[in-house]
Amino acid sequence: MNLFQNFLKFIRKLLGPKVTKTQKTITVKLNKTPSSNKISQRPVRIKQVEHSHQQKTITSFTEQIPEPVIEIPEPTIIMVGSECIPKLEPGYVIDTCPLMDCEDYPEILERGLRDMMNKLPSKPIYVLSVSATEFDGKKCPKNYNEKKLQQTGKNVHNTGRPRNFNNILVKIPISVTAPVYLVEIENSPEIQQLAKKLLPTLKKFGLHGKFDDIFLAFTKFTKSKIVTSDRRLILSHTQAQCENPINFQEFLEKIMQPSPITIVLRERRNYYKHNSGWKKR
Repeated sequence: MNLFQNFLKFIRKLLGPKVTKTQKTITVKLNKTPSSNKISQRPVRIKQVEHSHQQKTITSFTEQIPEPVIEIPEPTIIMVGSECIPKLEPGYVIDTCPLMDCEDYPEILERGLRDMMNKLPSKPIYVLSVSATEFDGKKCPKNYNEKKLQQTGKNVHNTGRPRNFNNILVKIPISVTAPVYLVEIENSPEIQQLAKKLLPTLKKFGLHGKFDDIFLAFTKFTKSKIVTSDRRLILSHTQAQCENPINFQEFLEKIMQPSPITIVLRERRNYYKHNSGWKKR
């Protein structure tokens, strides 16, 4: 079962009889959760793109996005097969880490991500299917204290609930009030070949073969911009002469002043500064 089938299965399981099918479009009514209540209760449409109509679909969605003061576009997830990748327009590629940040910090979904995208020129927003694999086997912070202590010199690991890629994915288009393109990338020969070409050259800059090379290859191939907080990935994109990367954490800080990530980082550094075993990050 591929990513698209898994995602549709997740939607049906989540919503039961609320899911309806018309041709190849699915309308989804999100269940109420503490975080989604503050964002929106608008439905999310899940649409799979046909190869022959893919370019036309992207163009039509771009043209139909009106001015925010008039009408908010319908939140939509458009599922794009690997065969359609050569026809994709340049856009913004959201790395896995920002998706996890959205899961850990509801404030980002409530206003940070939306305000950030509103500051940028209007372009397609891409999420790659490999992010689902990176979510597998990982957990969220159990509580605020664990969030504060994680990824430090003491190597504290998260012990909360399992991460849920599908759950956070359906919230992204609601937050940004724009379509999000979920790209099935594993079977793309163009991306796989470019990733193999880039990896040996950029390994010395910190690029690794655990999906960072895939993100780089897709971003470069589509002439898009990566959105990430991974400094090594940012450096690799710069060395590969991609479009200027967007530092997710720094951009959020400018928008939210301070961002919830910055608050936690300050508390983390302060805690370990006054406790043995502190390791600066």
